[in-house]
Amino acid sequence: MNDKEFDTLLDDLTRDKDIPDSDMTENDEKSETAEVISPVTEEKAPAVEPEEIVIYEMNEDEEASEEYESDEDEYEDEEYDEEEEERQKRISIKEKRKQQKRRKKSHGRLAFALIMVTLVISVAVFGAIGFISIGSEVLGLNRSDSEFSIEIPENSGTEAIANILAEEGIIGNPTVFRVVSKLKGADGTYIAGSHKLSPNMTYSDIITVLQEEAINPREFIDITFPEGIRLVDAAKKLEEANVCSAEEFIREFNSTTFGFDFEEHVLVSPKKLYKMEGYFFPDTYQFYLEEDPANIAKKVCKNFEYKITPDLYGRMKDMGMTLEETLTLASIVQREAGDTYNMKIVASVFHNRLNNPDVFPLLQSDPTTNYVEEVVIPNLEIPSESICEAYDTYKGGGLPPGPICNPGIDAIEAVLYPRETNYYYFCSDLETGEFFYAETLEQHEANLVAANLV
Repeated sequence: MNDKEFDTLLDDLTRDKDIPDSDMTENDEKSETAEVISPVTEEKAPAVEPEEIVIYEMNEDEEASEEYESDEDEYEDEEYDEEEEERQKRISIKEKRKQQKRRKKSHGRLAFALIMVTLVISVAVFGAIGFISIGSEVLGLNRSDSEFSIEIPENSGTEAIANILAEEGIIGNPTVFRVVSKLKGADGTYIAGSHKLSPNMTYSDIITVLQEEAINPREFIDITFPEGIRLVDAAKKLEEANVCSAEEFIREFNSTTFGFDFEEHVLVSPKKLYKMEGYFFPDTYQFYLEEDPANIAKKVCKNFEYKITPDLYGRMKDMGMTLEETLTLASIVQREAGDTYNMKIVASVFHNRLNNPDVFPLLQSDPTTNYVEEVVIPNLEIPSESICEAYDTYKGGGLPPGPICNPGIDAIEAVLYPRETNYYYFCSDLETGEFFYAETLEQHEANLVAANLV
């Protein structure tokens, strides 16, 4: 604003044309006409000019611009607040995720720690159990004190010897024996031949015995035991071949257990003459002359364990038969029929009778009567009518209390896989070996005539 504009503005402000004289007060008049007198000169002081007052008026564009900027600032503030809120949300979400991750990591670490603690404890427990087991094994604790003759072949290494000892039941862990042998520096020092060993010996003692001179070589003999042989007859063959005493073998075979799986299935009954009748598997065996009866019994049991396979046990289960029942019926079939064809049909006859006990309570097998007369009565220390009747299927119902001989694999399979027939009777011509089968008693009586049995 220039001087001219200022003067104009000042005139407008001081002009009194719009104010009536009558409205002016006395003070106003004095104020308007008063003169300023200097206290020293008493001269009229010049009037003090009022300070310049600047009044700025905004035009419409400037007002609009200011309003726009104000609105824009408010919008920007609102937008900033929203962005800030969104940013805080993102920060909050990230923080939550971090917290979740930290919790997951914490939980993971805790789970891992628990797993590791469990693993360590398990390893410690199993390690302790394993250590105790191995320790017992190496020290021969809780094992049989029976003595056996073990044959070590020429040029046998430690691994082969360990396997032989395990197979013979002297040791339970070939790997541990090999480790002990290596630690003792015994590898390559073993002497071939026969050595007397027992399962309750420590590994160290076994190694020492095997390093000593072998027992003087002995002669051995092969003996064949046919299918259907009775236990007393098998024992006599052993004695006749100078292998061992028949009486000592029967006693050892029926009283000693060697830890084979099949031994758990052997029936113990006061009505059985020999507990192990039926378990002397017919085969060709090699024995040393003047052998320990326990060694003979163990070798026979080991062969039986090998011959009765898991498949046979499975079939027994399917048939609903126990091992004892299978061997007992097989022993009867073995003594009745001499070939596999007739064994299966004879087995079907006995199965049919056993499945119809109300109509056919008795099996009526002649070999059972013969067993009573030829084996049971002569070998009973105290005569027992109940035992005799239990074995004789013309007097006692169902199967005998145990096998009447030692059946071969053909008879066992015939019992487990019989032919399907409707026969309840059979007979055979003793001269020709021909078999005759019948469904009824009338047919059977006619067959007896045809077989020259009446």
